[in-house]
Amino acid sequence: MKYHTAALLGAALSLLGVAAGPSRALELTYGTYTSPTQTTFRTGTGPLLDRITRDTNGEITFEAFTGGSMGGPKELLGNAGSGIIDTTSVVDIYVKAQLPHSALMSSMLILGKNPKVMSAAMNEMQLLHCPSCEEDRTKANVIGLGWTATGTYHLICKEPINTLDELKGLKIRATSGMGRAMQSMGATAVSITTAEMYEAMQRGQVDCVAGAAAWLTTYNLKDFSRYIVEDSLGSYFGTMLFAVNLDVWGDLSDSQRAAIRSNISQSVVDTLFAYDDDHETGIRDLKALGGEVLHADQAFVDAVETARKEEYAFTIQSGKDQGIDNAEELIDTFHGLVDKWTDIVAEIGNDKEAFKAALDREIFDKL
Repeated sequence: MKYHTAALLGAALSLLGVAAGPSRALELTYGTYTSPTQTTFRTGTGPLLDRITRDTNGEITFEAFTGGSMGGPKELLGNAGSGIIDTTSVVDIYVKAQLPHSALMSSMLILGKNPKVMSAAMNEMQLLHCPSCEEDRTKANVIGLGWTATGTYHLICKEPINTLDELKGLKIRATSGMGRAMQSMGATAVSITTAEMYEAMQRGQVDCVAGAAAWLTTYNLKDFSRYIVEDSLGSYFGTMLFAVNLDVWGDLSDSQRAAIRSNISQSVVDTLFAYDDDHETGIRDLKALGGEVLHADQAFVDAVETARKEEYAFTIQSGKDQGIDNAEELIDTFHGLVDKWTDIVAEIGNDKEAFKAALDREIFDKL
């Protein structure tokens, strides 16, 4: 696999004429707004591209463009659909106008106490139980093949903030449903992408970030933050790990498509478990710089739990307000899958191979 960073934007754009139409060559382009060291690309998508090349005996190779050189988080879905790039990863809450049904579900970040549960539920929902989600992707001219999650979210701050009273009035980088939760707790939610949060913290536009501890290292938030609240705020579980332009997908042979599909669950699992490791790395790096791990006070904990109890009902109403006719059915079905995977993950514990086997048995082997 060859890859380019944002520093090579000019060279990357020179390829657009080649990539713009239905691809006849089997050297496919992949674009992401993240750096090559970010968890999802480093451990999930990057190795996936290499395995696809291996399992197709070199029939499919990839040229990867990282660091936003082929578009930011709000542009990548459209760029893949139009053929500017062949494949990408998509954060649905940044493109909810194009993926309203998916984004409605993943907006419930506050519920994501266990990212493995939520990612499994999202994969089963998207791939087996959500025709309206598939219709949205078809309109966007992409096929989605797997979904993954971040690590658990925490409050990452410049100053020592760990009480509900201290949270009030602070500017918190918090998107979608996490923003709603922060607003309900008295903070001011600032809705910006992960690509923008480093600069926002540097310029003082936010006091804290609601995000994964891994980001202390992978997005270098440790440059400005010295405090993290250990109590979980949830997680984001709607990353479409691998989206392929539908025209490109249609041009592939059955065996090539099978080689891609057979590798997706491994990338989902690798990403989820790597976030556990990167969580520990982020905490270690923070402490090495003199940072501290704090515990939330009871009022803070209670406020988070209140937000969680209200989230399903709030999301259903929000979906109806947005004109999503099947919002209640959608969220009720997803709720049931969260309960199902809560039981499965409780039974298998933190066994990586058992988790992958469960994903294959319950979802990917059924495709």
